[in-house]
Amino acid sequence: MEQKDFLVILKKYRNGTATPDEKKLVDEWCMAMEAANPVHIPEDSELKQEDWSNVAQHIRNTNRLKKSGRTRLLWYSTGIAASLLIGCAAYFLVVDRQQTEIIASADVESSVPSDLKRVVNTQNTAHVAVLPDGSEVTLAPASELRFSKSFDGSQREVYLEGEAFFKVSHDATRPFLVYASQVVTKVLGTSFTVKAFKEEKNITVAVRTGKVSVYTHRDREVKNADGPAGIILTPNQQVVYNKKENTIARMIVDSPQRIIPDEEVKRMRLEEATVSEILAAIEKVYGVDIVYDDQVFASCILTTSIYDGDLYNRLEAICGAIDATFQVEEDRIVVTGPGCKN
Repeated sequence: MEQKDFLVILKKYRNGTATPDEKKLVDEWCMAMEAANPVHIPEDSELKQEDWSNVAQHIRNTNRLKKSGRTRLLWYSTGIAASLLIGCAAYFLVVDRQQTEIIASADVESSVPSDLKRVVNTQNTAHVAVLPDGSEVTLAPASELRFSKSFDGSQREVYLEGEAFFKVSHDATRPFLVYASQVVTKVLGTSFTVKAFKEEKNITVAVRTGKVSVYTHRDREVKNADGPAGIILTPNQQVVYNKKENTIARMIVDSPQRIIPDEEVKRMRLEEATVSEILAAIEKVYGVDIVYDDQVFASCILTTSIYDGDLYNRLEAICGAIDATFQVEEDRIVVTGPGCKN
């Protein structure tokens, strides 16, 4: 590999556009060179020995949670390796002398020429980023977030690649928009998760609290919409967008969570209640739409607690007691059965 070719890959590595294979190549090569060979910097080089120490520490920080080990790369000779190592170190040094700040397990740096900051989580644990408006973003590993240094416009806009959980500060006058590939999520103040990895076929937006609107990127109303538009999501709902087929569907999240305080749920002990009353209480606790025939189940009497177990476990127990069944159909749950004899 030519030095110029490697430096091209290195530049892509630092600005966040490198492919997974290119990232792996740079990480393994730098770690292998540092571990296997003492580094001698020629006196006529612009790179000082103390600078190399700083570069080596940066490499260790970037890879400290990755599995260590010596990697044998067969494509370089000793002379080429030395020149590439100096080029590698010099490039890291130049970038680190610019306006780049290391925060915990993520790199935060100013992008040029825009005023966006970039947060890239290169570690194997989640990283919490606080936005200018106080909103919190829990960024999953191998994910990237870009946002303005100051949310001083009419909209708060961020750009996501990967997965993140958003806890958005409420501001009725300035919507919060998340751009993730072809999908845009618009909220005023809520908590939700967006999953949009390049290599995956689907983009998912799941709501924990509040209400959000989800658009495709082609929707012309995104920038200027004043009222509700797109697909509206409420707690425990999600949309799944298929990038290849350009389709979007609303459904219930995989693991619905209770949306009212635990203490209130604990007090909802249903003694000798009809199944219709029990299902209505479950709807309230989880905020999901449950479809059933009220007259059919009016004669079915049970005593139960909604607090114990998750949503689907509760439904299985209730349906099992009255010989009924339930099925999840997109964004609702349908319960059917013969009812109960008096």
